[in-house]
Amino acid sequence: MAFKIAGRFIAISDVKTVASSDPSKQPMKKRELYMDCTRFDGITGQQIGRENKILLELGGDQLLDKLEHTAIQKGDIISVDFDLVGNQYTDKATGKMRVFTAIRCFDLIVLRKAGQQVQLQPAAEQTAAPSYVSNHQPTGESPFPPADNAAPAAAPAGGGGAAGGTDANGDPLPF
Repeated sequence: MAFKIAGRFIAISDVKTVASSDPSKQPMKKRELYMDCTRFDGITGQQIGRENKILLELGGDQLLDKLEHTAIQKGDIISVDFDLVGNQYTDKATGKMRVFTAIRCFDLIVLRKAGQQVQLQPAAEQTAAPSYVSNHQPTGESPFPPADNAAPAAAPAGGGGAAGGTDANGDPLPF
């Protein structure tokens, strides 16, 4: 399962080479990414809850190559796609089974450079209505069918559902 998080870039470690416990496998290269994912109120700018600074692991040649070609600076707003990867091992000293979880990134995108202001478009300059706003022009007609002002029909003898109503086929309604 993949996850996504956005936050402010703080720092990244140098490339580390980690040898595999299996001598037939190639050593893995990785970097650690430190970012601030603290939430703030969009209106007041005040911090919501505690600070949330996380450390993510970047591995794999493809992502490390992409990172080398991405001009990322302290303060940039970034989006990271990641997976949670759990591993278990037996501690040789105690003989107990241990589990550790790594946060492994597989994609990183710079959303906004440090110092860049968000450009908001004034309402008068908007060219199209948002998708949740109807473009329907009132015609004086109601989009709803006319209300039936007749008295409700009496329930048939013998009941038919908890409230005694039936559908168009005469089957009892469950409500």
